Amino acid sequence: MDRIIIDAVDYRGHRVILTEKKWQEKSKQHPELKSKTFLKNLEDTIKNPEEVWEDYSDKSNKICCYKKYSKVSYVKVIIWCSSTPCNVVSAFETNKIKEEIYQPDIKRLK
Repeated sequence: MDRIIIDAVDYRGHRVILTEKKWQEKSKQHPELKSKTFLKNLEDTIKNPEEVWEDYSDKSNKICCYKKYSKVSYVKVIIWCSSTPCNVVSAFETNKIKEEIYQPDIKRLK
């Protein structure tokens, strides 16, 4: 069984995990995932996001959670919600909330 890097309960009361396999895969594209501080902020974003949006590519299965963690940066976490537990699909640092430009095609959930 794959080791779990993050195991948290999200703002909806659902369990969300980040597996070591997914973490290793995504760390290649997003080196910030190798930082313990970033991982702590990622977990905080899962537990208490400032904004949550439907995912543009897959509204029925994924959500995008954001939390500002510096003056210019957000943590973005994309969560697959159609499994138990839910799974982190990707996570990275970004300077904007991309989903805002897709309104009204997608909606803000929180």
